[in-house]
Amino acid sequence: MIKASQSKLGKNQIYMSQGLCQQLSCDTHITITFGRMHKEVNIIPFTSSDYSIMCCKTLLQEWGLFEDETVLRFSSPSKDELLIGPVICVVTEIKSSLDLFGSITTFCEEFASLSDLENCFFYVSTLDDLLNGTKKGYTLQYNSWVLQNVPLPNVIHNRIHNRKTEHTAKFQELTTKAIENEIPFFNAHYLNKWKVFERLSQTVHLNTYLPDTYQLRCKQDLLDALSSYQTIFLKPIHGSQGKHIFKIAHVNEQYHLDYTTIGHEYKKEYDSAHDVFETLFHTLKKQGFIIQEGIDLQTYKGCPFDFRILCHKHSHSKWKVTSVITRVSQRGCFVSNVARGGEIYSPKHILTSLYDEHTAKHIIALLKEIALEICINLPCQDEIYAEFGIDLAIDANGQPWIIEVNTKPSKQSDEASQTIRPSTKALMNYCLTITRFH
Repeated sequence: MIKASQSKLGKNQIYMSQGLCQQLSCDTHITITFGRMHKEVNIIPFTSSDYSIMCCKTLLQEWGLFEDETVLRFSSPSKDELLIGPVICVVTEIKSSLDLFGSITTFCEEFASLSDLENCFFYVSTLDDLLNGTKKGYTLQYNSWVLQNVPLPNVIHNRIHNRKTEHTAKFQELTTKAIENEIPFFNAHYLNKWKVFERLSQTVHLNTYLPDTYQLRCKQDLLDALSSYQTIFLKPIHGSQGKHIFKIAHVNEQYHLDYTTIGHEYKKEYDSAHDVFETLFHTLKKQGFIIQEGIDLQTYKGCPFDFRILCHKHSHSKWKVTSVITRVSQRGCFVSNVARGGEIYSPKHILTSLYDEHTAKHIIALLKEIALEICINLPCQDEIYAEFGIDLAIDANGQPWIIEVNTKPSKQSDEASQTIRPSTKALMNYCLTITRFH
């Protein structure tokens, strides 16, 4: 516990309860580190039954702490050093005053509540506020987000939504600053679909589950794919949430183009592959696309479905499956994303309606195994990832297929539950582990 002293203290002095002094075995002159802020102070022991520190109000203001009691964790790696924290930051964009952090507002509120329970200091910030000389961040105070001075954190969770932002000089400046200050920065960045395919295809035992995938570089690539497969998908390399995906099927000497986007479904038939390309040319030239063979996916009540498997790192190298849901697409729609109208079911409910119980259990176990293998083999050595949303599916024969890997899975929840989700707890556990405050 840290609070303001009622007695007059200098900025370089703190009161520390005798119990805490004995537990930490500190010297009388130490360096206190809060987040990445360092302060040399002299300790004045005082008699108290609790483990507490009292500082002058000026020092608390520098740290961004309240004058009344703040409960945090203490750690003393050596006799002349005291660590207080951990300080955890989520970096994102500010949307509006009513919906401050957009689609992750609820998640941030949830994480703030969990931080209070776990005795952590948590704030949400932007690139600009973290890079300014005086660091600013939003803390949750009495159910309202308040912008205040904050210390440089012990760990940063990247939840920037705009992919283009990750290619700006400011983003590179923040990642460099994190490296220089030895601040773990996760999830490192978005992964484009082609790089995901390239990395996973290098893992022999995952190759079986990868649909044939190619870069769309020119018109001939599309024509070749349409001559090789009855159905193909064109997916934007930097796409998400099922947006801007084209399905092209060769049926009865015609090409059926199906394209679903926000609030609009486009279906049309063409006599030739050349006509399809001419129709799509202006869209395809705006960004990179991959070509993926169409898989005859298993269906539930005539609708294709897939599995979203949420995985989290729970130590420096080990991963675990946190949750598995099944997403069933709307009738006549080929994407199952909830943002595109997909419905959520339990995997057991769907699979036991199609297979016997033993087969259903085997499929779920295999999907989890594949997901964990992806987590282990996908990241590069110099990148930190602690969360993946992995989309897998099965075909009509029960064969698993890798559909997509998301580095920033959706944090939206349709549930009005007041409980903290397992995925939020898993991220907190990782933050505590990587900052050594566990």
